[in-house]
Amino acid sequence: MITSLLTWLTRHRWPAWLWTFLILLACTWPGKDLPESPITFFDKIVHMGLFGGWTFLWLVAQPKHTGRIIILGLAYGIFLEFYQQWLPFDRSFDWWDIMADSAGVLAGYLSFLIVKRFVPDHRQQV
Repeated sequence: MITSLLTWLTRHRWPAWLWTFLILLACTWPGKDLPESPITFFDKIVHMGLFGGWTFLWLVAQPKHTGRIIILGLAYGIFLEFYQQWLPFDRSFDWWDIMADSAGVLAGYLSFLIVKRFVPDHRQQV
């Protein structure tokens, strides 16, 4: 089942593009409209998850561009923090968000390496 999902993700890039757009949407949403964090630093966990998923989806879609995807993920996280600073409502720049985004990129990359190591080569089925 995992192999067939990976094969499907390899053939379709729209999930990675959709995830990219959803991150932009989430980071643009006014802060006052977001629910209260159930635990301290919950927003950092969310940032890690968003960027971990982003990295994993793009690496599955384009595994030959690992370095480029990692650099783009880091740049996207940094860009979004500056973008939030420029928004006219209650969003702001946060270095800790950049750290969480970067940790998410690393987690997504490590997840990709684990899947690549332990899941049979899904590209042979393409």
